[in-house]
Amino acid sequence: MKKMVFISALIALFSLGSFAQNANESQEDPDVVYAKDLLKSGEQAPNFVLKDWKGERHELYQMAPSYKVIEFWASWCPDCRRDLPKVNALAEKSQTSKLPVVFIGISYDTNKDAWTKCINETYKMRNILELSELKKWKETQTSKDYHINWIPSYYILDQQNKVVLSTVDINKIEAKIEELSQEK
Repeated sequence: MKKMVFISALIALFSLGSFAQNANESQEDPDVVYAKDLLKSGEQAPNFVLKDWKGERHELYQMAPSYKVIEFWASWCPDCRRDLPKVNALAEKSQTSKLPVVFIGISYDTNKDAWTKCINETYKMRNILELSELKKWKETQTSKDYHINWIPSYYILDQQNKVVLSTVDINKIEAKIEELSQEK
């Protein structure tokens, strides 16, 4: 009986250690948990046609050949709002970069007023092409096509609209842009 209790305790201890290790890996790299279903590097990004806040249509495949950073977000999302100043700063910095980069925000807002207030007044996102279907997140075609299970989620696409990086970490986007700029 003592052996059974001892063996059960050892199994529980090893299981707890394994769980803690997985939890630590998840805390260290949010992509392990939240970005695992995103499109992978080298995959062709699906085309989309979406409207901006003024009602003008924009098609991904018709945009000038440049790198594209796509941010999937919503004004009601606290993590998105936390990242918006950094996204805005990266978009601003890209205006003077040697690397041609277009920033595209795809919002999962359903309320146009809340969305436009966020982009035009709260964060003054001037260098980001803001688009939306104005539908609930899980009902949008982009969330299905791009496998968006967490927001914010980010992609960097190359000039041929192939995935260079997919992540939920804005710091990885910043680092990759810097790396690509150094290659130019």
